[in-house]
Amino acid sequence: MKKALMMFMASLIVLAALGTVSGCGEKEKEKDMTAYPFYEEDPAYTFSVSEERQYDESTKQYRWADGLCSMLHPFWQGNVVYNETVMLVDDGGVISGKLMYEPTKILSVRDYAWEKEYEEGKDYTVEGNTIVRTAESDIPYLAAENFRGENLPEGYRLVQSIANVETDVVLMGATIYTEGSLIYGHQVSVSYVYDCTREDTGAFAQYDAGMAPQFQAKFAEGKDLKLGIIGDSVAEGCSSSSKFNREPYLPNFIDMTALYMNALYARDGKGGAITVENYAKGGMTSEWGAAQEQINRIIAGAPDVLFVHFGINDNGSDFSKGTYHDNIESLVLKVREALPSCEVVLIKAFTPEPMTYNDSLFEGYWKGLDSIAEMEGVYVLDLYTPSLTMLQTKKYMDVTGNGINHLNDFTARVYVMNILVSMVLNNG
Repeated sequence: MKKALMMFMASLIVLAALGTVSGCGEKEKEKDMTAYPFYEEDPAYTFSVSEERQYDESTKQYRWADGLCSMLHPFWQGNVVYNETVMLVDDGGVISGKLMYEPTKILSVRDYAWEKEYEEGKDYTVEGNTIVRTAESDIPYLAAENFRGENLPEGYRLVQSIANVETDVVLMGATIYTEGSLIYGHQVSVSYVYDCTREDTGAFAQYDAGMAPQFQAKFAEGKDLKLGIIGDSVAEGCSSSSKFNREPYLPNFIDMTALYMNALYARDGKGGAITVENYAKGGMTSEWGAAQEQINRIIAGAPDVLFVHFGINDNGSDFSKGTYHDNIESLVLKVREALPSCEVVLIKAFTPEPMTYNDSLFEGYWKGLDSIAEMEGVYVLDLYTPSLTMLQTKKYMDVTGNGINHLNDFTARVYVMNILVSMVLNNG
């Protein structure tokens, strides 16, 4: 834990060096290393769940120490990806899965709980950006047919309606849906070093001084600030491991964002606190979000910045682009009229299962958000483009919590990274 905290305390120091840096490639000679403030000279996996996570008897929940922040650094501003999730799949010959980038060094391959560690050579090999399971390994895996609900492993069953969350699986669109361990329990967590100058990470966010500038100014002063969020099940935090009371008990993305911000306050000796009000509810659409009942809840909470996360259920309900736009615009206008100092960040959602949802509708929805963001005090954060970029290499089962539309703990951390780097982590 001590090393993780030391890394966190030093993490915002900008590296001014130019020239070749060990482990990051020859292109370093041409690239300004100020773009990589989270570059690690000699990275190692030192994170300990038992040290970082403590059970709080008063709340009956797990609380994480500041060392978790090392897992929330934007990997595209460094040379290490921590606990990227991969599901190994039997394609009838080889059992394997793909990472976003080709590793120059594997730091750790662990189970979904970040506890059990697998051994390179004995349990797996690495070929390019592909993790290959060995014949004698006990790394969990699935077969491609399982995603269609066929020949499910022992202990799981395909049903028409879920009665047992752990065992029951239903077909939804082109694939399976379950909140049980069939999906998350068959994902492994891979931490690795990669050549940060060779890979294209341009789809991910960078610092934007124009993103919620009032919030940024108050944050710089160390004031008390409230994050609000309204939206669907992703915004509520569904499929985050803490939400369903399972290992490793990671908070949802908005709570992890507050954790990191509070750690920055503590590091800098600022007395303020970042709190969260979550107004989201699973299964809801933009129509629900724009209803006066929800607006009243937001007004009563008076957040300094409100994140809005709708679109997935609107798409599933076949809402038109115009309907979606009008609902979100109505929500924003009502909130801004009542709370003119509340800045609004409209989130383009991480893509749900691509074969099940209508891409053209999403494109229309997101263009609508761009037009609404022309209003004063309204901004857009794009998680949709990064998600499509990730899926050029990875499969959706690598990054989902339920197979159809929820984040897992890794993609929840990707949300946190993009929020932080857009609004807080200024390298300039």
